[in-house]
Amino acid sequence: MPGGSRRAYRTGLSRAAIVEAALALTAERGLDRWSMRDLTARLDTSLSVIYHHVGDRDRVCAAVVDRVYADMDLTHDETDWRQLLYRVLSSMIDQLANYPGVAAWLLRNGPQTEQLVPVLETGIARMLDAGWGDEAAAAYSVAFNTSLGLIALGDEEERDGVAPGLVGLLGMLESHPAAGRGAEQMRRMVVPFTGDAAERAATRREYCRYALGLVLDGLEARLKQLQSGESLSR
Repeated sequence: MPGGSRRAYRTGLSRAAIVEAALALTAERGLDRWSMRDLTARLDTSLSVIYHHVGDRDRVCAAVVDRVYADMDLTHDETDWRQLLYRVLSSMIDQLANYPGVAAWLLRNGPQTEQLVPVLETGIARMLDAGWGDEAAAAYSVAFNTSLGLIALGDEEERDGVAPGLVGLLGMLESHPAAGRGAEQMRRMVVPFTGDAAERAATRREYCRYALGLVLDGLEARLKQLQSGESLSR
């Protein structure tokens, strides 16, 4: 390239094309593992073009999260609060597994995406109708954040393959002289988390759903306390 000449970047990009490229990078590497330089290279464009159409990296990430949720089945026509929460959060467990880092972003930033507002509104409204009263938002957030936390933990453990901590735990359980039936039960649970990538992913989704079911059981028990006028035990 002659001295003093400037590279001819692609400038005819749309916001949708930029977000699509960022979404692809997120699926490949994780939301926190690509840079704006990576995005400009993927699109063969300049930062100024991305800033013009979307904004800085924080805004691009928010747009990616919104797009992830836009691709989910977020219809919310159930009238039962528990069924609604289970279906929405179960769908979230499946979808976010494909986009590492999105769950952690939501834990840090909250549901600051347009796609989540109707889900949040309907979910809490159903809980109010069921008698949750002033605890509706808190109870909703417990279920939502528990699911996000488990997904985020799984993302972190999967960064470089099988989590070293799980491998170490499995080795200890298999070799410790004091290991008995309790350790054997734990060993059987841990083994699928150390299998191949497909087995690990399926095991994590199943584990997240199991935890979600337990959380909803606890919330249902709390709702019965509210309906009978009992105070929360501390």
